[in-house]
Amino acid sequence: MTMRNRPILVVDVDPQSRKLVTTTLTEADFEVFSAPDGSAGIELARRVQPAAIILDIMTSATDGMDILQDLKRDPGLKDIPVVAITASSDLTCADKAFRAGAEFFLPKPFRAASLLGLVELAADRTQKNVPMQRRRRHPRHPIEIPVSCAVEGNPHTTGELVGQTVNASLSGLSLWLPEGLDQGTILHLKLSLPEGPITAKGRVMWQDAKRREDGRFHHGIRLLGFTEEGALSQYRRQLSQLAEEAAE
Repeated sequence: MTMRNRPILVVDVDPQSRKLVTTTLTEADFEVFSAPDGSAGIELARRVQPAAIILDIMTSATDGMDILQDLKRDPGLKDIPVVAITASSDLTCADKAFRAGAEFFLPKPFRAASLLGLVELAADRTQKNVPMQRRRRHPRHPIEIPVSCAVEGNPHTTGELVGQTVNASLSGLSLWLPEGLDQGTILHLKLSLPEGPITAKGRVMWQDAKRREDGRFHHGIRLLGFTEEGALSQYRRQLSQLAEEAAE
């Protein structure tokens, strides 16, 4: 079973940069389209309706900021999140990109994990904006994965909280933990998968205030990204295997 999100569009005049980004996203099981300039990119975006657009804002023959503004003025494209990338050393680039409508910014050179994390966030944002009847919802798979969690920025938490998943999907986890955590809490997660442990970052979206008989609390965790290269692919392979087993 192939677990693909909606396609991602890369607009970059540099063929090596396009190839690098395309390879990184394809290996993470995204379908990727690319264009060498703004006019071709806008035409392609209208046709494929990508989940996100990765746009180099400085190296295009046409000013990338103009392309970004054109995307945001187009009624059919304005809600597609844009990840602005650039190799420019101009420290004001990020501010200019955000004011022009970009939702995310990533300076070159960047690590694959950083790119994948932003693309996952952008694709998830697009998913929320699609009407319920048209969504391709990430299926949840029952699985018990041992997880250790460290709470970000909490001086009162010593050591790690050790829990276990109830189910998992590409976008998040349903997780039992020995302590109840507030909505919005940021967690650093270590998931013990059969292939080996991977690390990720997540946010608590909800918590059931009722404690279970064994003292644990039920939480919903939104995955914000994986913190090392190859982790997302490993996680996807695990979910694909579960889907194939369920279909047998």
